[in-house]
Amino acid sequence: MDNTATFLTIKQAAQQVNKSEQTIRRLVKQHAKTSHIQVEQTPKGNTYLISQTFLAQQYPSQTELLPMLPEPVQVPQVAELQRQLEERDQTIQQLQHRLLEQNDVLNALTSQMNSQRIGRIEELLLSQNEQLGELQKRLPEPGEAPLVLPAPEPAKPGFWQRLLGK
Repeated sequence: MDNTATFLTIKQAAQQVNKSEQTIRRLVKQHAKTSHIQVEQTPKGNTYLISQTFLAQQYPSQTELLPMLPEPVQVPQVAELQRQLEERDQTIQQLQHRLLEQNDVLNALTSQMNSQRIGRIEELLLSQNEQLGELQKRLPEPGEAPLVLPAPEPAKPGFWQRLLGK
């Protein structure tokens, strides 16, 4: 065929418009008897070819995207982006350094608070030991007579005891 340059295989068409081969096959089946589709006889069977212009008509947004690819980035833009990256990296390093400093301060404050708590606990223990010592001094020695506490007053008879006389 002379004009095969304007016709694509199903696989080529699918790649050009970024669609699946099955989608292109459905399109070919719908328009098989039109001039947009050609059939080539091969030893393995029929090969369908689809017109490139027809494909562009069916999927205009897909075929227009290819020529609109951005131009290669200019060298000054690359240099500017690299400078911005370096600034960002420096900012990140500064923030990490500040975070480490704040962690050090926090650890120092925590250590100081723990020391104060331990000191307060030690003071309370000493105070309790002193109180225990004073209480032990009040206890009689093993050979001494025990401290005699006054006898409790006899309990008054309750209502039922008075009533029943028990």
